[in-house]
Amino acid sequence: MWPLALLGAGWLALGPGEARAASGNLALTATATASSGVAGNARDGSLATAWTASTTASAQWLQYDLGGLHSLSRVEQSFTQSGTWRFKLEASLDGSRWATLVDRTTGAAGQIFGEGVQGTFRYVRLTVTGSREGFVASSRELRVFGTDEGDNLAPGRSVTASSSLAGYEPGKATDIHTATYWVAGSASLPQWLKVDLGSPSLVTGVEQNFKDVDTHRFQIEGSLDDKTWTVLLDGSAGLSGQAFSRRVSGTWRYVRLTVRGSAAGYWASSTEFKVYGFANLALGRSGAASTVSPGYEITRATDSNAATYWCATSASMPQWMTIDLGVLADVRRVEQNFVDVDTYRFKIEGSTDNSTWTTLLDKSTGASGQTFGQDVRGTWRYLRLSVSHSAAGHWASSQEFRVFGTPLERDLALGASASASSLAPGYEPGKAVDGNGTSYWCASSPSVPEWLKVDLGTPSLVRRVEQSFVNSDTHRFKLEGSTDNSTWTTLLDRSSGAAGKDFAQEVNGTWRYIRLTVLGSAAGHWASSQTLKVIGVGSPLRARWWEEGAGVMRYYPKYYNKTLNTIASELDDLRARGYGAIELMAPYTGPADVWAGLGATDNYSIDPSIGSMSDFQNLLTQARARGMRVLMFGNVGYARDTASFFVKAQDDNRTNTYSKERMWFHFRATGGERWYWSSRAGAYYYAFWGQNIPSYNFNTQEWRDETRKYIRFWMDKGLDGFALDAPAVYDGITPAINNAHITDVLRAYDTWANSEGAPGPGYVTEWHYNSIQDYELTNWGGAGFSTIIPAIDNQNPDGLENILKNNRDAINAAGGITQTPPSWEVAGVPANKRLLEIATLTTVGTLFYLHNGQHTLLPHESVIPNWSQADQAKLWSLMRAQASYKALAPTGARVKLPTQDNRKFYAFTRTNKDGSVKALVILNYQASSQTVTVNLTHTGLQIPQTPVDLLTGSTAPAISSASYSVTLPAYGYTVLGVD
Repeated sequence: MWPLALLGAGWLALGPGEARAASGNLALTATATASSGVAGNARDGSLATAWTASTTASAQWLQYDLGGLHSLSRVEQSFTQSGTWRFKLEASLDGSRWATLVDRTTGAAGQIFGEGVQGTFRYVRLTVTGSREGFVASSRELRVFGTDEGDNLAPGRSVTASSSLAGYEPGKATDIHTATYWVAGSASLPQWLKVDLGSPSLVTGVEQNFKDVDTHRFQIEGSLDDKTWTVLLDGSAGLSGQAFSRRVSGTWRYVRLTVRGSAAGYWASSTEFKVYGFANLALGRSGAASTVSPGYEITRATDSNAATYWCATSASMPQWMTIDLGVLADVRRVEQNFVDVDTYRFKIEGSTDNSTWTTLLDKSTGASGQTFGQDVRGTWRYLRLSVSHSAAGHWASSQEFRVFGTPLERDLALGASASASSLAPGYEPGKAVDGNGTSYWCASSPSVPEWLKVDLGTPSLVRRVEQSFVNSDTHRFKLEGSTDNSTWTTLLDRSSGAAGKDFAQEVNGTWRYIRLTVLGSAAGHWASSQTLKVIGVGSPLRARWWEEGAGVMRYYPKYYNKTLNTIASELDDLRARGYGAIELMAPYTGPADVWAGLGATDNYSIDPSIGSMSDFQNLLTQARARGMRVLMFGNVGYARDTASFFVKAQDDNRTNTYSKERMWFHFRATGGERWYWSSRAGAYYYAFWGQNIPSYNFNTQEWRDETRKYIRFWMDKGLDGFALDAPAVYDGITPAINNAHITDVLRAYDTWANSEGAPGPGYVTEWHYNSIQDYELTNWGGAGFSTIIPAIDNQNPDGLENILKNNRDAINAAGGITQTPPSWEVAGVPANKRLLEIATLTTVGTLFYLHNGQHTLLPHESVIPNWSQADQAKLWSLMRAQASYKALAPTGARVKLPTQDNRKFYAFTRTNKDGSVKALVILNYQASSQTVTVNLTHTGLQIPQTPVDLLTGSTAPAISSASYSVTLPAYGYTVLGVD
């Protein structure tokens, strides 16, 4: 329970005449204070002025009071200079206890940082702890976006449709993931999509996002009974654009989109269908009552069923009923429906502690009718109905008791990263935090202990933890919390055993990680979690690091004699250029002459030529201290023929001696393509890639078990992801074998997993990798290939969109991302064309690798050969922009926009995963300077506005109408942060 001193009416209540911004940039009307300097300069709407601290002393802060509670969606911080900044953004209900929104205290390169956030808060604080360059703490503009008009009510609710295409089900339209979407099952029209909010809700706005810009014919309607419909947004005559929204005002339970057609003949679709407003927070809740007639329990008043109700046991008065919302909420309206029409004397009150009450609706002098409601504004958890009289002598009752508002305390674990000690196929850790009560995490065997861990991404204010097992039993378990994933505090201890299925504990602390450890059960049930909830206040991360990451440098340490300690010494420079991760190619022991050393002679040690295991651990520690990720390019497909275990395998085969090493390889008496004779083995062995790198044998359980051991060994060192070399051609591999022994192991860590050499969305849906190389844009090594460079040479980018749709977008829609480098193998490309290629890659939505194969950058080069300093600066500005502004992240929506000539120019909007951060990208594929005009009609962009240039940090030409023009040099580009 929050301390009562923090929950008094004064700190949350808004006076009836108090002005505030309803939505948009809330900073413009906020009260700003700072540790030093002129705080108001950071919220005056101008990049020409800035808050600047008066000293270089660390921990300078800037704070906003938004004047009331708002649901936040995005924060944007603009420093006065580009640098490597250490800062964090926090938010609070009361100005005292703070939850982290954005943590960049390890340092992040850039000047303008745009991040999606979530949660309802009143105060926002920026704390700058320094910069690599020694700059003074500053903020040209700290912008905070949100609304006081409610939340998006659609996520987590029942969604149905007239039809749907496999992989594009109705729920994809309401999953807060702009790269996934609903598509109807055929081209026939009309088609409809419907959201059931579960109970009548106060709806303040509706929004529909199609996949493409077109002239769409559609309607959005609302209904209370799923029969009689009211039009909320009428586009039945045709509206041009892609994103359509409208403010509305009314009470509806069902909201329906009906698509009637489009000019281009697109199938009905919705990338995101949103319904804004205030939900009935009393739905399904219970509490206590003065008396309850059997069969007329309290929950009958909160089940959204007019045929059921709560009723007291007699006509005696007064009687009361209390509803516990389960969490603190910003309450906007209360409603009470009696069973009968009568003259009643009653009142409704609110409380934060179930002890001190505030009157919300007072009819104690009497009021005639059956249904009563009152708009209110305040923070409460408990609502009480007290009935003192009925003129006709009716018993106290409530047919429906509704409380509309926004919860302040939420399930922070919902959609957060979850990992586990093990998993049974199909029962991944994420199933415990997906909001679906029918799915669950389950360990891989009955052995205990097993653990499940949730990473909220940022420190949060936690006040309750809840654990639900799959089966009712006497369970032995404990729940713990940690801020650093190292030191743990016990929150709920049932290690001695407790009977039941559902368990909860009120707590009060700040934690980022919550861990469930299952020690056993009386009936021997396998460790499981149907639902693990973390109730509190915060802004948990729903996106994984690779979904919003940028800039990977791949190192070939053995091939180029680069030690791990040298790589560690380069991390600061890499981060300053915009790199967010490094990838180590085959750091284990083995010669470097084939595929940069992918064939191992020892799978479990660091090659002495590049360092030791302690050097490897130090590199991981140093990267983590800088907020960077470390990936490994490993190999369970083949070994080096000089490996001692392959020598033993040959000897054991010759002597017909069983050993696990012999079973790791494939021997037979006859030859054939890719089969090589070994006199030592007295047999042929299989080697897909060549005689000196014999293939491992996935036909045997021995190698499958070794694969699991190998992946766990390296992941337990603390890696942030694993790339597997060419898994599609492993000897004996199938999707089922791959999943059970490779990707399911990686999924237990909830980590980045790449299938090198394996293209297409099937490697996401069937093989369970989450990062796929985009061979439709450029190849990865080998012969030169590119689709972007020819488009530049031909000065015609018009074909790129369909290429991206067919591969990148399909992989994103399946739940993965793509990764793509420039096509360095295509030789002779001048810097200006290469920069346009890189500008395209860093903005369309892909995890950007600067190099390709074993090419650029080489370890001894800090710059690209023959590039001018100015061109180098342009490259790093592109990389830093993708790293700092989440609209350019690998996942999220890309919507192509019409220009005056799509055969010459390529323009599109980009959003991050949840759609809260937006960018406008305009690319000039012409060999001469051009003025490019883009049509912004119904693109979801605010008009008018002044965008910020994400590459220079300056203001861009203002957007004053739906027709927006910019002048770009030959092969030029602009990348703008927009609202």
